[in-house]
Amino acid sequence: MKRSTFNYIADIIREYPTIDEYIHNREQELTYRYQELKDENVGGGRALNKHDESVAELAITVAEDRRLNNLRRNERVVRESLEESDAITKDIIYELYIRENCMYTLEGLSQKAHLSLAAVKKRRLRFFEKVAEKLGL
Repeated sequence: MKRSTFNYIADIIREYPTIDEYIHNREQELTYRYQELKDENVGGGRALNKHDESVAELAITVAEDRRLNNLRRNERVVRESLEESDAITKDIIYELYIRENCMYTLEGLSQKAHLSLAAVKKRRLRFFEKVAEKLGL
């Protein structure tokens, strides 16, 4: 696996605990867009027979927003990959990437899990390959 792909997946996994907040914030950005104050008095006022299509435009925007869809996809892929993994692999990924303050190095984690350093690296790489496959990388 290329180093850049590995680092990209590691960043996605590190964002996993807060990705729900990112999704919520992006939905709020799309729902409540900032609009500068417009002078509606120019040109004779508002048209009385104008159709309001703001709800339809909002639904299309939320459904087609690339950043929002990528956040949802990343969250789903990491969640599914964690669910499919065994307990030791979950513990390795949690301690190295998801936990806020990492307490272990790879060697410390290998001692905690009673595995060799190579076995810990192999499990981590297998997990990353599973995530990469689901992301289509």
